Amino acid sequence: MHEVGLRVAYVKGLVEGLEIADEKVKRVFSEIISVLDEMAEVIDELQAEIDDTQEYVECIDEDLGELEEDFYDDENEDEDYDDYDEYDDIDDYDFDDEDFLEADCPNCHETVFIDKDFVGDDGKAECPNCKATIEFDDDNN
Repeated sequence: MHEVGLRVAYVKGLVEGLEIADEKVKRVFSEIISVLDEMAEVIDELQAEIDDTQEYVECIDEDLGELEEDFYDDENEDEDYDDYDEYDDIDDYDFDDEDFLEADCPNCHETVFIDKDFVGDDGKAECPNCKATIEFDDDNN
């Protein structure tokens, strides 16, 4: 943008070279050149601010990229599990009958398998789907 200032200086030189005799016309050209000169200075200042801002944004972008790498690299360790939907087909999973209790939830009517460790002393556990209370018989414990 420095070339705007150079072009204004060139126009100023052209006007001075005309040797205008009429003072009114000379004054008009002088004011126009003065305004153009101020505009060129403002443009140069804005360009400098834009350059500084661009450099700052690039630094922020680099820092953000590093943070994303650090953050998402930790999550990518579990990529093996990303391909599986959360328990889509209960028949695909092998629940050891010794560790899990099978029950039908009275609220959502889903068949759920609950680890025996999650069944309280009172024979009750929470449905993992709807959070309703499921009661187990003493025969199942």
